[in-house]
Amino acid sequence: MKNSNLHICDAIIHPGELANLALPLPEQYSCSPLYMPIKVLHGKTKGPCLVIFSILKGDELNGLEIANRVVSALDPKDISGTVIAVPVLNVYGLTHYPNRLPSGHNLANCFPGDEKGSFGERIAYAFTQEVLKKADCCIELQTGDKNHNILPQIYCNFDNQQARRLARVFTTPVITKVENKNNRLRQTTEDLHIPLLVYQAGEAMRFDEGAITTGIEGTMNIMRALGILAGGVNTDVRPIASRDEEWIVAHTGGVLHTEVNLGQNVKKGDILGTITDPFGGTDFSEPVKAHQEGIIVGINTSPFIYEGLELFKIATFLDTSKAENVIEEWQQQQPDTQAT
Repeated sequence: MKNSNLHICDAIIHPGELANLALPLPEQYSCSPLYMPIKVLHGKTKGPCLVIFSILKGDELNGLEIANRVVSALDPKDISGTVIAVPVLNVYGLTHYPNRLPSGHNLANCFPGDEKGSFGERIAYAFTQEVLKKADCCIELQTGDKNHNILPQIYCNFDNQQARRLARVFTTPVITKVENKNNRLRQTTEDLHIPLLVYQAGEAMRFDEGAITTGIEGTMNIMRALGILAGGVNTDVRPIASRDEEWIVAHTGGVLHTEVNLGQNVKKGDILGTITDPFGGTDFSEPVKAHQEGIIVGINTSPFIYEGLELFKIATFLDTSKAENVIEEWQQQQPDTQAT
């Protein structure tokens, strides 16, 4: 069935068209305007609307690259439905890094927004009204924090059956349950009955080609599962769901010497690294031990450690051996890439 015209940002997008739009955002103190870049691929035939977005904090460079490459790889004449990509949702956060918003708040907790509210609430309102409400499914593209490298994984609300079904075809080795109550963006999508997948991989302010490739392949697989793209769904990766994830924090400051890798299986009591005196004046050496059995899914990549800093993130599974096999199989399929 032929698609209908799409009305977005005071523009009319006809079936089979690609449009680059700019959504006006709140002004800065200099009175200079800001615009949110929006890329729309509107298929000739009817189908669901997938919204892809990134950079809520201002530093998720992998997500920006994934969104742009996905759009570049698509032709609106070859899709059914609509793909709306927002590579940079928080333009202020990107251009004023490390400041996320003038208030310093997290944009995710400004949703669903308020037309007359704070700077962040006005951005959230514009995005919700113009973009989010058009979605049948959403993918948020994240990275770990600065100096926190994350094994590629999908986060979703397990109570949302469609989100959980789609998460299994994203081609990441791990799926992790998240709660909506602590994140107003996630709660907003639930209130709008829109399944949300959150892809997280790599670390902030760095391009990681492996994380980018996995994100692109996963997004394309979601499009096939939704019927936006023709072709069968890639089922080479059979992910496993984690029960819980928890960071181990440093009990002392110093220099961290890491002894484990992402995806590695560890037992309770295993030494994950050691913290030593940066000045070499003493024989001080503090081992960092695993507090439980599981898989390493996050590592602090900075050698300089403060007391209380997050060091290693361990995910637990009902069957750790099975999880280890899934991750090893996934790693063997990945190209030999390196973060930059």
